[in-house]
Amino acid sequence: MKKLPPGDPLILYIPVDELPIIEELSAFMRQMEFKNLKEMLEFSAPDLLKTKGFGYRCLQSLLSLLDDHGCIELLRERDNF
Repeated sequence: MKKLPPGDPLILYIPVDELPIIEELSAFMRQMEFKNLKEMLEFSAPDLLKTKGFGYRCLQSLLSLLDDHGCIELLRERDNF
């Protein structure tokens, strides 16, 4: 099994098809070729919302999942410069 970076929640590395998320978010992640949440969270929430296929239902599903796993702070509200 792949060793995880220290402090990273396991949920970040679960494959898209195994995540407990709505189909709309799962389809978006597959369309964007994200393998897991770690890859998707490289983008800020506003950038995700500007992307075709990612709407407020996807955002709500993502926020709920992150909150359930105690890592909601990993979703950036804006780009860090």
